[in-house]
Amino acid sequence: MQYRFSFVFILLSVLFQSLSGIFGKYAASNIEEVTIFAIITNFFYLLALICLFFQALVWQQALHRYPLSFAYPFMSLMNFIVLFASALLFHEGITPFNIAGLILISLGITLLSRHKGECV
Repeated sequence: MQYRFSFVFILLSVLFQSLSGIFGKYAASNIEEVTIFAIITNFFYLLALICLFFQALVWQQALHRYPLSFAYPFMSLMNFIVLFASALLFHEGITPFNIAGLILISLGITLLSRHKGECV
């Protein structure tokens, strides 16, 4: 049970990192003039920073419980979230190469996660 609950930290890290990228895209799309003031006062940029802050917190918890070599490959799950979010939210295209890349990433994560890592 402890192992499964601890895995939530990895998943939250992936989620916060993904949201940061999505909010960053919104921020870049909503800035008329690219100045330091416009960037730091942009609501979506601030949300991106908040997500990065929480990502750092939960990532430290994940690394406290798992070896880096086990936890880090799961960060590749961001590619799934960001690819589909970019298609849904920003109307960006998904190519066959994107799908092939996601399949390769899935295979890699599956291979690396066969050994569950040591839950500390």
